[in-house]
Amino acid sequence: MPSPRLVLSSAVRAASLAVWMWGSTATAQTTSDTVVGFARDLTTERYLYTEVHELSSAPDGRVLSGVSRYFDPQGREVARKTLDYRFHRTVPRYRLDIPAQGYAEGIVAENPDAVAFKSYKGKEERRSLPMAPAPVAADSGFNQLIMDLWPRIRAGETVRFGLIVAGRTARYEFRARRMEDVTIQGTAATRVRVEPDSVLRFVVDPIVLTYDIAGTRLMVYEGVSNILDPETGKVYPKVRITYGGPAPAEARWPRP
Repeated sequence: MPSPRLVLSSAVRAASLAVWMWGSTATAQTTSDTVVGFARDLTTERYLYTEVHELSSAPDGRVLSGVSRYFDPQGREVARKTLDYRFHRTVPRYRLDIPAQGYAEGIVAENPDAVAFKSYKGKEERRSLPMAPAPVAADSGFNQLIMDLWPRIRAGETVRFGLIVAGRTARYEFRARRMEDVTIQGTAATRVRVEPDSVLRFVVDPIVLTYDIAGTRLMVYEGVSNILDPETGKVYPKVRITYGGPAPAEARWPRP
């Protein structure tokens, strides 16, 4: 069963993906984008997995839906997630399945409360969680929330918000603050620290996100993974995921 460290990971990391467009196609009604992330062990640099996120957006840029797939170094799919943003911008309905672990989680409703569930080896738990006070996000809706709060983060303000974590069937209070400006591959960027706004920060490691200066593109993620190590059955404790640039030689996934 996923570790309590997923309090941060399952909502924050997966959420910040919908910002780097690897490739896109458009119709009169929607735009389809594919976001690819490459994950390595933060300490050893060992290649761990590849993330492929297919997103559908409205003409005005609103994300409507998405499918996320995760592939091990051999190119085998190990997890899949479906998302629907049409009912709420920052608290999408979603379902994550990790078949080899017999695990699933998600959100099935969000009006007036969010209804979260998790299932482990056939045993399911559901709980209604408060949407108020705002702002609040869940899973990949965290990206929209960060964009909404970006002017305040860039200005140096510590911003606070609720985070609904289906994997824990609970809501937690979090905070984010700007750390420093950096340059990555010639691009100006800002590093942001995200951590619980409670005593949990003393037992849960923070996550560091690096965005472009405009706050529209995630470039690097550093922190706990939301994918389980098949050798241990536990989450990878410290990963670095990069978005954009050439694919590493070790990355394997079904390409068009």
